[in-house]
Amino acid sequence: MRQHKVMLGDKVLYQAAQLSHAKRFAEARQAEGVACYVVPDTTPGRPRNVRINSLTGQPYKKSVSCKDTVARRHATELG
Repeated sequence: MRQHKVMLGDKVLYQAAQLSHAKRFAEARQAEGVACYVVPDTTPGRPRNVRINSLTGQPYKKSVSCKDTVARRHATELG
């Protein structure tokens, strides 16, 4: 599990598994006047295991909506 940290100098104020939660916490502390910052966890994620369908013995196929989402994300990143 990822551990993004909100730091004040060398002291850890907060740890979160989701980067957005750490950012929100840091923004709230900065609004209070505390000079803290977010250190994202840079460890690579674990590779996902392929799920095998127990009836066919074959891997599950990605749904069409899943493929469309990936294609749309890729298109928006390009330009």
